Amino acid sequence: MSKMIRSLPLASCLMMVLVSCFAQLAGCGSRPAAASPDGNRAPSRMAPLPGPVLRGFQVGAQNWQPGHRGIDLGGSAGQTVVAPAAGTISWVGTIAGVPMLTVQHPDGLRTTYQPVTAIEPIGAAVTMGQPIATLVEGHCATTSCLHLGVRDGERYLDPLLWLRGLTDSEVRLLPRSAVPRQLPPPGLTEASEAQPATVGGLPAAGPITSGFGGRTNPISGAGEFHDGIDIGAPCGAEVQTLWPGLVTFVGSAGGFGLRVEVDHGMVAGVALSSSYSHLSSFTVGVGDQVATGTVIGAVGSTGFSTGCHLHYSTVVDGGSVDPQTVGR
Repeated sequence: MSKMIRSLPLASCLMMVLVSCFAQLAGCGSRPAAASPDGNRAPSRMAPLPGPVLRGFQVGAQNWQPGHRGIDLGGSAGQTVVAPAAGTISWVGTIAGVPMLTVQHPDGLRTTYQPVTAIEPIGAAVTMGQPIATLVEGHCATTSCLHLGVRDGERYLDPLLWLRGLTDSEVRLLPRSAVPRQLPPPGLTEASEAQPATVGGLPAAGPITSGFGGRTNPISGAGEFHDGIDIGAPCGAEVQTLWPGLVTFVGSAGGFGLRVEVDHGMVAGVALSSSYSHLSSFTVGVGDQVATGTVIGAVGSTGFSTGCHLHYSTVVDGGSVDPQTVGR
């Protein structure tokens, strides 16, 4: 018995040493800590360019469907592109005439940059903030921009979420069959108590000139499915959001003209997003947080349009629904 009592301190010491060793080993294999909201920890990632986000991340439910599998950052030709995180240059080359490079990161993710002229060779180890390339023209039509992509194997991830330092589990919450969405920050993910911003629950004041569902296209004369409602309002009239959310797309969208898309997160238990088309101008950018009643743009007649009006559409759990039925 006395031998057992005398051996306890030694056993305790050995246990403490083992715990310490395991903790150090676990730390050696972990990824750098992401920046905390209060800024007390050093960031693990940074933007490769300081420019604005000209176009956000957007993919279809299936990999083969059209979309934008990365983000476009505004810049100028000759501007230095830096590594957003530590890694190794794994590929440098040209595809379809577009010069690009790829960085392999320790966590298994790959980032791609185009169009750029590489200044580091294949196999070079790079640290966060280290220059890796210079930007060249050719990706965006009206200005120079950098296209940044993030991949986990064959799966594309949202670079904005990755740059914010989210963990793999936070980035991979959605199944492969789902449409990846940018979730609004805490406090905006549940907007079931929010009230419509304008009288009648519409984003702009005016009568409904074309309803949701089947109709005859006023320009082509062909039958079509109208995925939203048209609100008759004068050009220049304010367009407001009905719920809090995060702006995920701002720009030209073909026949829809100038368009703004907002992800509202969960509203009354469903995933909700909204879009506002044929605008004459917009006052928000991709990544902006909006509140109920925020003015996001002005009514216009851009795209395929017969006159000033707002095309307003809503998507609930991945499917188009009549905006007049949402939140009621």
